Amino acid sequence: MKALTLLILACTLSACGPNHTRDEITGTQSERVTRATAILSKYDKLPGPLLDAHMAQDVISGGLAPGPSNETLSGVITFPAADLPKWQKILSPQTSHVDSPRYGGHSPAPAWWPAAAAFQNCEFYEPKKLTGRTFGFVALSPSAAAIYFSTGSN
Repeated sequence: MKALTLLILACTLSACGPNHTRDEITGTQSERVTRATAILSKYDKLPGPLLDAHMAQDVISGGLAPGPSNETLSGVITFPAADLPKWQKILSPQTSHVDSPRYGGHSPAPAWWPAAAAFQNCEFYEPKKLTGRTFGFVALSPSAAAIYFSTGSN
């Protein structure tokens, strides 16, 4: 009986360990743009249409406490180059350069996440206006007409 109780307890506790999930926007380009626009529009009115979007939300939950323990939202969005001043205005003010902008998810970065070289000439902004989150970064690439972001839970 004692062995059975220990076995049940061990199985129960192992089920309470960390659990990683990733919710990634998939589908056609149009479907990804529609879903990303809906997500990002919750935090501020977007200054123009998106041309493409890739986003992933990584959540690590677990332990004995209910609810997510750690959550990240990362993405790449592109927009018409003519809208660059509008995006700069809505994201302002700029913040200091981020030393090593990287994918903040809890598993390997998705294939759409840019290589480190993509961040070389980026302008950096606080993530709150775009993602509603305080931690992380937003990098706007004027040459690529793209925004790369990776943010952590508040």
